[in-house]
Amino acid sequence: MERLMERIIQAALDQGADFADLRITDAAATAISVEDGRADRISSARTRGAGLRVLVDGAWGFAPTNQPDEAEMLRCVGDAIEMARSAAPYVTDPGMVAEIEPAHGEVGKPPRIRPDSVSLQDRVRRVFELERAARSSAAEKIANTTASYADGSGEMFLANSFGTFLRYEGTGTSIGVQVVATDGETRQRAVQRRANRTGYELVADLDIEALGKETAEKAVNLLTAERAPAGTFDVIIDQRICGLLVHEAFGHNSEADAVWIGDSILAGKLGEKVAAETITIVDDATLPGLNGSFEYDHEGVPAQRHVIVENGILKEYLHSLETAARFGVKPGGSARAQGHQDQPIVRMSNTAIEPGETSLEDMMAEMDEGLYLTGGYWGYVFTGQGQFTCNVEHAYAIEKGKLGTHYRNVCISGLTLETLQKVTAVGNDQEFELGGTCGKGGQGMPVDAGGPHLRISQVVVGGQSGG
Repeated sequence: MERLMERIIQAALDQGADFADLRITDAAATAISVEDGRADRISSARTRGAGLRVLVDGAWGFAPTNQPDEAEMLRCVGDAIEMARSAAPYVTDPGMVAEIEPAHGEVGKPPRIRPDSVSLQDRVRRVFELERAARSSAAEKIANTTASYADGSGEMFLANSFGTFLRYEGTGTSIGVQVVATDGETRQRAVQRRANRTGYELVADLDIEALGKETAEKAVNLLTAERAPAGTFDVIIDQRICGLLVHEAFGHNSEADAVWIGDSILAGKLGEKVAAETITIVDDATLPGLNGSFEYDHEGVPAQRHVIVENGILKEYLHSLETAARFGVKPGGSARAQGHQDQPIVRMSNTAIEPGETSLEDMMAEMDEGLYLTGGYWGYVFTGQGQFTCNVEHAYAIEKGKLGTHYRNVCISGLTLETLQKVTAVGNDQEFELGGTCGKGGQGMPVDAGGPHLRISQVVVGGQSGG
C-alpha cells in the first residue's frame, strides 16, 4: 500500500502540485433503531474509497473515488490538478500548508470486543432490551420510547508529499435511549447516550436495565415539575451543561478556520482576557478512553493537548496545516475528515474547562437564592456574534443553600465571553459526559466535552412555551 500511495503522490507532484496528500479508507458500519417495541431501522454498510488533495499555485483541488485502485487514483490526480489550475487565477486568499516532519507507523489498536464478532441478532436483542426497560417503567405514562445503537470500524491509510505514511485502525460504538412521557396534558422528554472510541465492550459492560429505567424516570419526573421561571439568575450548572457550553459556545470560536474568515469572537484576541481568572479551557486529543481521542489527525500531525485559555487569557487556537501556515504557528493536529469523500477541516477533540478547588456543597451553601441546572439536551451558537443558547433538562430553585422547587423546560442564553467573565466559582469535580458526534461543514466527527460544576452570576434564563 505504501508504494502504491507514493506513486500517486509522486504523480501529483510531477503534474505540478506543490503539496499533495492521499487518504484511502475501508470501513464498515451498523445502525439499529427500535421504537415502541418494533424494529424501526436495521442497516449495515461498507464503504471503500480514496480522496486526493493537491495544492497548485495557491489553489486547492480535491478528487474522491469509491474505487481506490491505481488507475482510478491516477485519474483523480488529473482531476484534482485540473480543478486547482482552473481555480488558481480567481483565488484571492491563496492556500498554503505548514511543513511537518514525516510520520510513519500504525495508529490505533484493536478493541477488546470487535463489534463484527458479535452476531447482528445479539446486537439487535440488546437494543430491544434497552427499549423494553425504558417502556416498562411507569408504562402508563410512557408515550414513546426509542433505543438506538451504532458501531463503525475500519482502517485508513494516509500519505503525503512530506513523506508521511500512516495506517490508522479505529472502532467506535454508541448506544442510547429517548423516552417521551405524558400525563394527558403535558409531554416531556429525557435522553441518555453512551459513545466512545471502543468496541462492543461499551454495550457488554453497560447495565442496560438501569439505563432504560433511569431515562424513563427522568422523563416522568419532569411531568410534575413546574414551568421554568424567566429572568436573570445566579446559577450553578452541572458538568454536562458545562461541557455543552464550552464546546458549543466557546470551542467552535477557537477553531482557526472560523477565526481566519472573521466568523469568531476570538479573532484578534490572543493574549487578552476572555474569561474569569479561574477559567482554563483545554482541548486534548491525548486523553485516554474518551470519544474524541486519537493519536494522529488526518493530516498526519500528532495529537496534542491545547491550552486554549489559561487563567482567563486566550493562549492559542486549534489549527490545521493550512491555518497553522496562515497564522505562522506550528501545526496543532486538529484537522479531521469524516470519510474519503471529505477534506480535513479544523475540529475539536475532547474540550473541557479544567477543575477548580470548590466543592458543589460549598458553592451552593454560599447562595441565598438562584437556580441549579442539570442535564444538557442541546445547544447552538452564532460564532461571529458570540451568542449561545443551551437547553437544560432539569432546574431546581436554590433557597439558602438548599435545593427547592423542581422546574422543567429551561434554557439559558447569553454572550459567550460575558458569561465566562461572570464565573464566580469552579468546581473540583470535572467529568466528561458528552461523548457524541459534532457536525461542522456537513461532516460529523466523534468528540467529547465536559468540565466541573460552575457558578455563574446573572445568567438569562427562559422557560419554553407549551408542555
